[in-house]
Amino acid sequence: MQLPKLSEEQLRNISTPLNLQRAENYVGKFIDCSVEGSLLKGTIKGNHGAYVTTLQIDSDPVRFSCECTNAKEVFCKHAAALGLTYIYTPWVFASNRKLERQHIKTFDDIKFYIKTTTLKSLLDDVRGKNISSSQVAELAGVSIQQLSSIVKEDLNGKNHVLTDPLKIACLYLLCSQK
Repeated sequence: MQLPKLSEEQLRNISTPLNLQRAENYVGKFIDCSVEGSLLKGTIKGNHGAYVTTLQIDSDPVRFSCECTNAKEVFCKHAAALGLTYIYTPWVFASNRKLERQHIKTFDDIKFYIKTTTLKSLLDDVRGKNISSSQVAELAGVSIQQLSSIVKEDLNGKNHVLTDPLKIACLYLLCSQK
C-alpha cells in the first residue's frame, strides 16, 4: 500500500523548532483524517476550537492551511502535527483503504495491514483454516477470556499491548496454512 511520502526534514524546512516541539502534543489526536492523492486533511481540537488542517505534501515547500489564527503568519503547530501524525501513524489516514493479504510485500505493508485490519476479522479467517480461537489464545499465552476482551477493545478502537502481536500471530497462521 503506497501512500505519498513525507519526511520530518520537509517539516523542519518550513517550521520553527518551537512549533515542531509544540506539535508533538497533538500527534495522533486528529479526527476525520484522510488522504486524497498528496493532500492530507484532518481536524484537531485546539485551544480555541476545532481546526481543519490540510497539507499538500507533493510541493516544495509543503503547502498548508489551518483554521487557527497563527496559520495566517507561520506554519502552525497544527499543520506540523498533521504532518508528524502522517509520518508516525499513516494508517489513520487510510482507514478506508484496504490492503489484501496476498498483496503484502514489504514491512510497511505489514504495519499498514495490521493497523487497518481488526483482530476479529483475522480470527474469523483463522477459524476458516480450522484453527480455533482457543488455540490462538494458547499459542499467545493468554486465556480465551483475555483474547475475547482484547478483540472487544480492538473493535472499540482501543489498542491493548497484545493486539498487534495477536494480529501478527494470526497473519502468520494464515500465511503458513496454505
